[in-house]
Amino acid sequence: MQIDPNLIFINLEVETKEEALGILGSQLHISGYVKEKFPESVLEREEKFPTGLHFVPYGVAIPHTDGDKVIQSQLAFASLKKPVPFMEMGNVYKNVEVSLIFMLALTTPKDQPILLQKLMEMFQDKVTMNKLVLLEETGKIMAILQEQLDYK
Repeated sequence: MQIDPNLIFINLEVETKEEALGILGSQLHISGYVKEKFPESVLEREEKFPTGLHFVPYGVAIPHTDGDKVIQSQLAFASLKKPVPFMEMGNVYKNVEVSLIFMLALTTPKDQPILLQKLMEMFQDKVTMNKLVLLEETGKIMAILQEQLDYK
């Protein structure tokens, strides 16, 4: 899968996770990767099964939903101008201040564990994470994501 440059958002200014997820989900739909109900389904799933994760130095979120709402697998990415709270994965009573969002749109469930493992490895690499927060060029962010996630 080649990452679409239209799905890279740098210093996205949002006030809430709902606003951020709506923007990413809508762009996935506009770009033809997901069905119309995808953004709404991501928001609903995030309320029941939160995806916020605390990694030093940045909180991340990996929102996603079922593959039946996906036309073609893709990843949408956003670095946020200022962090927004997401509920922590596995602990709905704790918030994580999220700076980076990796929205997954996958057609088949079997692809999810492989991608999640690659993401977790990347989240632990402080140098890479700092670059994703600080870089302001779509091409450079795409190159990092494609290299780290083996999207060549």
